[in-house]
Amino acid sequence: MRLSTYEIILPLVGTDEKPIEGYTLLTNGLYGAVDVVPKEDADKLQAGDFAGLPAALRERLMLRGHITRKDEAGELADLKLLSRIFKTIQGRSGVGLVIMPTYDCNFRCPYCFEQHRLKKGQDWLDNTMSDEMIETVFDALKDYRARGYMVNGCSFYGGEPFLAKNLGVVKKIADKCREMDLSMGAITNGYDLETYLDFIEEYKLRSLQVTVDGTAELNDRRRLHKDGLPTYDRILRNVELALQRGVRVNLRVNVGKENLHGMKDLIDDLKARGFIAKEEERAKEEEELRKTDPQAKTKRGQFSYYFKATTDDAHPEKNISEQDTIDEMMKIGFTAEEAVARQSQYNMIWNRMKNLFKKEGYPDFSPAYCGAEMGMLVVDPFGKVFSCWDVVGKDDQATGYIQPGMSRFLWNFNKAKWRTRTVDLIPACQSCPYAFICRGGCASRSSNAYDDYFREFCGEIREIFAFTASRLAGQEWEKRRAAAAAGEASMDACAGELTLSLAGPASRFTEAERAKIMETNSQKEMFDIVKGAAFFPEPE
Repeated sequence: MRLSTYEIILPLVGTDEKPIEGYTLLTNGLYGAVDVVPKEDADKLQAGDFAGLPAALRERLMLRGHITRKDEAGELADLKLLSRIFKTIQGRSGVGLVIMPTYDCNFRCPYCFEQHRLKKGQDWLDNTMSDEMIETVFDALKDYRARGYMVNGCSFYGGEPFLAKNLGVVKKIADKCREMDLSMGAITNGYDLETYLDFIEEYKLRSLQVTVDGTAELNDRRRLHKDGLPTYDRILRNVELALQRGVRVNLRVNVGKENLHGMKDLIDDLKARGFIAKEEERAKEEEELRKTDPQAKTKRGQFSYYFKATTDDAHPEKNISEQDTIDEMMKIGFTAEEAVARQSQYNMIWNRMKNLFKKEGYPDFSPAYCGAEMGMLVVDPFGKVFSCWDVVGKDDQATGYIQPGMSRFLWNFNKAKWRTRTVDLIPACQSCPYAFICRGGCASRSSNAYDDYFREFCGEIREIFAFTASRLAGQEWEKRRAAAAAGEASMDACAGELTLSLAGPASRFTEAERAKIMETNSQKEMFDIVKGAAFFPEPE
């Protein structure tokens, strides 16, 4: 018997930002089990004194995977088994569609990761997706759907997808999306957004991501117009107009050393311009509407903002950590929970764990960091296809292409390489406790750090997980204990199992079934085995 290779042991932090005395948090990064145990028992676990644990607790921790009789090879076999199930049944069924109408952009942001495209000249940048190419791309997407893939949405990307001069081509793409009943969204700098207001309403765009990097002086230095024009006031004016048309707007703020201490000024300006108060009013109105119609939406779109530490590989001395943004928010008065809600990297883990506490489904066991390793298709104006939007315009990184007259995408060896960048196949990740939490990290960041897309990139995952898991689990634990103390729940409801665990489902397969799962190329054959073991909950 031993402590799992994938075990993470953390303090439990209460809402008062102090450790909860007498208790410790256990998280298993393979099976997703999150448990609270008395600190004295956690100390015994770390010391290997399993016989000293109370018998019931020892049994529980074994069933949930925290302690095990499997050797490292046995646990790794479970990692590979779960990864293969996910990749074959869940991860390959969807297509994350991104379409680039053009590579051109009216901004020249100094930290932009697409700087390389400027070397190809303005004539190349001026190209937009032709009518023939649009027709061909959507013929291929219809073929995907006919073969059983889920193609449900499309994101417009660039360059700047919403340049005023390109409204016509964007409409043609949107017409094809509407024919296929695809939801639509966009990542845009917002500068020409007033040209697209009727378009947004007509085509019912679901969301826009728009970026500002501080108030006027800071933003105009970082979100730089190619003609040197100011950008901040125009962007926020257009954001307000877009919200009035009912689209959700996520305002992203890229933060580096230059603008870290400008975060408070930006928030104050958003308040002064009415964004915060109007969003509070909208949320209250929607809450009232949904008392009679659960799907009701307000006429005004939802507004939110969040911060993300900038990665400027050309000037690493300007970079900050994700934790720096959290610290700055807490310094200006945000609670830890409020800060996490406004920080993209922390918020992803926070939301994932919060959903797990509902115990409505098993922990996520995706071995892929993002859609780039699964089903993402980024199609550029020339018909080249990329798996990751961080590498668009780099021809040697294209995973395939399509040409007018074709009805399918043609793939090259790069696609296979991207699809095999998963934790079960990255040596450094195979025995990492954060395997299904980090999932190998960002391939693009790995390339920048090691000149190798297919190495691990750990980044700040340990620090981010420790901060979020300790606090969110602490909140949940305090809530359960308070309910038990008030007689609103039994002491059993206060037990330390905060999530379901994959340890049980993984143990249901016979050796023959495990072997078949690892060798079969038939999705149906694998699905029948998995269904027979009641691995997935039955649909309602």
